[in-house]
Parts: sequence; structure tokens; C-alpha cells
Amino acid sequence: MLKVAVINEANDFAALEEEWEELYRNSPLATPFQSWAWLYSWWEYYGRGYELRLVTIRDDGLLVGLMPLMLQRLAGFRRLLFIGTGPTDYQDVLVREGWGSPVSQAAVQALRQLDDWRVADLQQLRPEAAAWGIFEDWAGPRASIWQDNFPVVDVKPWDELLMSVGRKLRNTARRTLRRAEEDGVQCELVSADDVGQAARRLIDLHLEMFQGRDIAPEHQTERFQSHVVAAASRLTVREQGGIYEFWRDGEVIVSHLLLFGRSFVGEYMFGTTQEARQRFQVSSLNMWNLVNVARSKDSTRAGQMRGDENYKLPWASEVIPNYQAILGRRLAVWVPYSVYHALLARAKRYAQSGDAPQWTKKALSKYRVLRDKLTR
Repeated sequence: MLKVAVINEANDFAALEEEWEELYRNSPLATPFQSWAWLYSWWEYYGRGYELRLVTIRDDGLLVGLMPLMLQRLAGFRRLLFIGTGPTDYQDVLVREGWGSPVSQAAVQALRQLDDWRVADLQQLRPEAAAWGIFEDWAGPRASIWQDNFPVVDVKPWDELLMSVGRKLRNTARRTLRRAEEDGVQCELVSADDVGQAARRLIDLHLEMFQGRDIAPEHQTERFQSHVVAAASRLTVREQGGIYEFWRDGEVIVSHLLLFGRSFVGEYMFGTTQEARQRFQVSSLNMWNLVNVARSKDSTRAGQMRGDENYKLPWASEVIPNYQAILGRRLAVWVPYSVYHALLARAKRYAQSGDAPQWTKKALSKYRVLRDKLTR
């Protein structure tokens, strides 16, 4: 029999750090987004307005599973979400190797015993996520809905990768790297001692890059920026991520935050000066470094993370969808919630298609702003 407990206090969340990280190291399906470093940093700056429902699953004291949940109350409606919902690209439960089925069954029982929720909205699940075991074992109403696309690049030597893309991009990328070499541009991994300052530089460059362009409203908030600084610092210390900076003449002109998974390296965010954006194709600089870092870590894939923007797709070997799994207790609540999110997913896909009129994209953008305000 596995022992299940629910943590409701932030102090107990903090105290779980070493056990959590040991479980993370022994969970083959986990990504850096399931690390204590990422999720506790999120809770520090986003946790206000949510109630912890952090489920631990143990076998004779050994932590074998962890379901990082929180409860949100909205005008009397109560739903369970993963801690990290919003800026977290991959969400999941943590399951120790070899414990998949027992942990899924224990997690289902834990959900049934938590009596203060109406739907469990488990977002940003990869096709191989461990949480699908819970989905399959759930006997009540359930639905899986497309949520976002994630372009992925097969890791190859740089010259070989260039031969797999179109001639125009290949020539532009080569010209960018030649120009960077002529300018004396150097790429450096920031040390743990300097990562806090580097994270703030990254945020400043990210905001500068979007001057005069549409930017996710959340990226302009203090809580997002504080979360990135805290998470980058903790991930760097544990070698689960790092910030790489491109320097020219004593100035950082391009910066990006990479996360180090077991079989992939992913670019979470980047920023650049306007001058560098004009002089270089920054996406090629970032891809060059992303692939080189992935090869140095024997990773088979490089993730371009959430969103199938035009600058990503020419590099992609595959586009992998993420889904949200919606579990319910009663059809009367689950049906309208699931239908709403299914319609929203269809609208999002249509807005991202080439056939969609501009007004649909603006309407979706306004919806996201309103949603962020309601969930703060």
C-alpha cells in the first residue's frame, strides 16, 4: 500500500527540495519544468490566489510519485491545476522509474479524496507524459484537447543540419555566422555566481527585442520577470539549465535561456538588442548554439518550445502537439467546461492558420489578456 499525503503549506513545499530533486533525477519522463527549482520559483511569485494541493506518494517513506497540484477558486467555481500553469511549457507528474502503474492508481485515489474541486485541468501534457496514466485510470468524465504545438529539431552536426533546410535559410545562417566571427562575437555560458544579473539582462533584451511589436502581456509583468530570475538561478546551480550570452565589444547583444533535459535541450526565451537584430539573423545564432549545446550533452533533440512561429518551422524536424487533459466528477460541470476549451482550441488553431482574418487573432489576443487578469 502506498501512502498518500497532501501538502497545503508553502513551508512544507520548500522543505521538500532535496527529496523532490532526488525523485526528479530518477523520473525518466520528467523535464526541467518538473524540477523543484522551476516549480518552487513559480510558486514564490505566482502562488498568491491559489491553494496548495501538492500530493506526495510514498512507499515505506521513499518518495515514488509527486503530483504538483493547486486549487483555484473563481466565483465559486473550483478547479485543480498543475503548479506552474501559464509560463510552464511542459507539465506533468513525477513518477519514479518502475512505479508508473502504482503511482497512477494512487494519484487517482488522491483526486477522489480531495473533495473541493469540480474539474482537474491538467495542461501542457506531452504525448509521452506520465500524467496520461492518471487519465487512463480515471473512471469519471474525461477529455483530451489540443493545446499548443512544439517544433523539435533532430540534433546533428551544424553543417549537416544546414543541408536539411532550404537554400535561402542555409545561406542566411552561414552569412550570419561569418559576420559574427568577423565582429568578434563570443558566446559564453554564464556562471552560477553571475546568473542573477544575466537573467535581468536577458529580460531587458527580451523587452527591447519586442519594442514596437506584439509581446505576451505576461512577459511585461514583475511576477514573470522575478520568476525567470529565480528559476534561472536555481536551474543553473543544479545544472538543469543555463543562460548563454553573445558578447561583442564588451556588450551583451543576444542572450537565451536553455533548459537541459535528459534527451533534449530546449530554448525557453531569448532577447536581443535592436542593433543586433538588424545586423544578424538572431534565430540562426541561437539555433547554432542550441544545437552545439545539445550535442555536447549527448541530447538527441533540440526543443524550440511552445509555438510554431514562422522563424522556427524551417529548422524543425517534427512538430509535436501538447494537450490538456480535463477530468471531471459530474457531467453537469465537466461538459460545459470541456466544450468551452474545445471550442477555444479550435479558434486558436484557426487564428494560427494562414486563412484566418486578422480580427480573429486580435480577438484571441484580447481573450488572453482578460484571462490573465481574471486568474491573477
